[in-house]
Amino acid sequence: MNILFLTISRINGLEERGIYTDLMREFIRNGHAMYIVSPYERRFHQPTGVMENGGARILKVKTLNIQKTNIVEKGIGTLLLESQYLHAINKYWRDVKFDLILYSTPPITFNKVIRTLKKRWNAKTYLMLKDIFPQNAVDLGMFSKKSFLYRMFRSKEEKLYELSDFIGCMSPANCEYVLKHNPAIDTAKAMIYFAGVRELVPKPRFVTIPTTSGTGSEVTSA
Repeated sequence: MNILFLTISRINGLEERGIYTDLMREFIRNGHAMYIVSPYERRFHQPTGVMENGGARILKVKTLNIQKTNIVEKGIGTLLLESQYLHAINKYWRDVKFDLILYSTPPITFNKVIRTLKKRWNAKTYLMLKDIFPQNAVDLGMFSKKSFLYRMFRSKEEKLYELSDFIGCMSPANCEYVLKHNPAIDTAKAMIYFAGVRELVPKPRFVTIPTTSGTGSEVTSA
């Protein structure tokens, strides 16, 4: 199975420890081909290109600074991501048939990439929902629900849920919140974080991946 992972995390190699890199290694260990798309922010002065590490192919895409920068550059950079990622995927991996597309929040701006590849290859799509945006931005006082920014990002959020075959939530409370505030979502879509991978990968096996809080998260892989 060819698995594509879209992320804004800075992944340079699978020897790094983290919930995502641990999951990628587990997929590879079980015989799946792992493709990862990760940003090369402009502060690193590196061009877009592909590297191989730990059995994974990693496409590093040159982007604006999207972390540890001012809010204007971060906002513009985040909005440009989907076009930059799609252009790079089409250039380097145009002929790769992806069976499963994984992506996490933040951001919520990968809709164009997901929609295009899902349609092109009839791929399954799985959202790993970490942040409930734009509601968390409202809670932090960044903008109000009456603002243009909220309406724009809320529309993108709703479309992302619609595109996702499965939505992995961090906890039962997160699942309840998402379903309560998004009644259009089929309740069968929402499940505890990563559990839905059992539906997408043959003969799943449960593993436990440590989280930053020190507790374990049950994850399925092939």
